Amino acid sequence: MHHAPAALDQPPLLYTEQIRIHARLQGARPAAICDGQALSWGDFHRQTNQVAHALRAEGLQHGDRVCLVMNSSLDMFVLIWGVIKSGGVVVPLNVMMAGDSLGLAIEDCDPRWIFADAETAPAVQALRPTLPRIRDASCLLAGSDSPLPEGWRALGPWRDAQPETEVAVSLQHSDSMNIIYSSGSTGKPKGIEHSHFARHIYSLGFGPGLEMNRWSVPICSTPLYTNGTWITMLPAVYWGGTTVLMRRFSAAEFFAAIERHRCTHMFMVPTQYIVLIESGLARQHDLSSVRVCLSGGQATADKTWEGLRSVFPGARLFECYGITEGFITLASPEDKALPGKRRSVGLPMFGGELLILDEEGRVQPPHTVGDITGYGPALMKGYFRQPEATARMTWKDAAGRTFLRSGDLGYLDEDGYLFIAGRIKDMIKSGGINVYASDIEEVFMRHPEVQEVAAIGIPHEKWIETPLLLAILRKGATITAEELKAWGNAQLGRWQKVHAVEFRTEFPRATHDKVLKRALREPYWAPRS
Repeated sequence: MHHAPAALDQPPLLYTEQIRIHARLQGARPAAICDGQALSWGDFHRQTNQVAHALRAEGLQHGDRVCLVMNSSLDMFVLIWGVIKSGGVVVPLNVMMAGDSLGLAIEDCDPRWIFADAETAPAVQALRPTLPRIRDASCLLAGSDSPLPEGWRALGPWRDAQPETEVAVSLQHSDSMNIIYSSGSTGKPKGIEHSHFARHIYSLGFGPGLEMNRWSVPICSTPLYTNGTWITMLPAVYWGGTTVLMRRFSAAEFFAAIERHRCTHMFMVPTQYIVLIESGLARQHDLSSVRVCLSGGQATADKTWEGLRSVFPGARLFECYGITEGFITLASPEDKALPGKRRSVGLPMFGGELLILDEEGRVQPPHTVGDITGYGPALMKGYFRQPEATARMTWKDAAGRTFLRSGDLGYLDEDGYLFIAGRIKDMIKSGGINVYASDIEEVFMRHPEVQEVAAIGIPHEKWIETPLLLAILRKGATITAEELKAWGNAQLGRWQKVHAVEFRTEFPRATHDKVLKRALREPYWAPRS
């Protein structure tokens, strides 16, 4: 009797399986480079196996959380993937968090292990006496010859005592892979929990979308604890490229690293690109290897795009928009070249869909500004142990599909391209009219003496709220605040004109240099005694 063959229904290989394959096929090539030191694929595979063995030997079970309070380094790179191989959930935490915020995040994810380096261990150690989950966790110190804090162990001996063979752990695509804590530091922190499957979308979407392969060499100038860094790090690991890590970002070191390692891809926020352009150091280096520059995190002004073309003339310029919770758009150079799409951040990536909702949750027509709401295979599992917070962010369509409301303002054009208008809390409501900060900022960024701007709403007796423009000028600038105000207001609509211009030497910033608008607004809205 003839039997039909069984259906072949196999999911994509997990990251852990791809690491094993790359170690076998290209073991001597570098998987990662940091501070001039290279880690081969073979050593990467062996060291991550050792980390996994060590964690399992100490009792790690599927789903146990492991915190990394570390600066970017080869040790951190190995620990991320060793934890994942063990079946644990890696939780990389922002080392710039203040003590209380750091403690709240660690307590919230309830880890069994905490890894730190010489720079971050004192902050963790200071929290141990008062916070039980930190006190009870096993703490290990990486990459330091200094004396160990009381109760800590050294990473090197702990890891190196373990076998280099693979760990017999069965992972599923639905298993949790990581928790990323949102950069906002007020109130209870929210841990964004991603599955292995959701993280595949970065490799299967951004990988082909940014034209990455095993010969790609992305440079990660943002820290490994930020979700934006994973945009290029995950595809590099999956496809077998080389990830170049920077411990600290500076224009000089960045350009030198590109030249030394022949870097091909980068993701940065606009502020970092501005630093590169303003430094004037590009002409001192061979940057011909760069093929792709990706910008995200904030709107990228036309002047910044023009500067990037001069710094990286051979590169293709992409822009993305997304939220760590899990939906993403990507605009290619071809998208940007279409009529009317220059300021778009593109279309949903890899199986996603976008809608614009009003405050009542009604879907809005094209060219109507509202809450950017998205669906896609990269959506988070939810906020860790916070179902109420997850529910507040979700919206279901008529088919029962779950979408996430971003809290960002934007609109879709008739072709489905997304355009950003700012954060809902950043919208300025002047005299009952909605004024979008991004529109004001785009105009003032065109002035040749302006380096960076931020538009915020401040109290006004008549209009209730009115726009204020804060500006950082280029070196040697001579324009006055009144002159800049007059120049910009002449190009703005009557309802958009700024009340005043104030100069700053710097802006408060969150993760990977994103401007903290909330901190800029607070002094103007503080109660007066």
